[in-house]
Amino acid sequence: MTVLLKQMLAPVHDALAELQEAAEDNRRQGNNLICKGVVKSAPGGKKVIIDIGENTTPPIPFMLPAAGITSHYRCPSPGEIAIVLNFGTGDDFSSCVALCGLFSDSFPFPTENPDEVLTVFGDKAFQKVDIPSGKMTFHAAGGVEFVNTPEVKNTDGEMADKVRPMSGDREIYDGHDHQGDSGGKTGSANQKQGG
Repeated sequence: MTVLLKQMLAPVHDALAELQEAAEDNRRQGNNLICKGVVKSAPGGKKVIIDIGENTTPPIPFMLPAAGITSHYRCPSPGEIAIVLNFGTGDDFSSCVALCGLFSDSFPFPTENPDEVLTVFGDKAFQKVDIPSGKMTFHAAGGVEFVNTPEVKNTDGEMADKVRPMSGDREIYDGHDHQGDSGGKTGSANQKQGG
């Protein structure tokens, strides 16, 4: 009777074993679906390698704020926190993408003032906007280089608009005089703008 019962239950036993294996597979894949990790490196600046616990991803793409006609590039820094999305839900992390930019002890918030928008570029440059006042501040320890536009040009370190360079405006100011109400002329400017 026991042998007969075992034979009759064998297909059920096999089906349960398959279900248990599938459930374990799903559990393992679910654990790897969304992971928190730390940027290990960014080889070539186009992909990142992320440490997730004892596991390490191969080089995977990282998400940027914009990557179309309008684009923004920023290479993730080693030590930066990242969320890893595993679209293939496999164990090898080859079909993952990294969402970088979470603040951490290594990279804390540059400000905690909700009325500021602050972008910090390393330790030598930043741009800050005070939202209530509308004041915008730029700091660049290495100087600022302007790119020429149809309205404003930078030539040999001198700014110019579509009419003339700033040195031309200084010459006009330094040499100008005023016509008085009685028809007489005043002297030229006693404080010169020229350098």
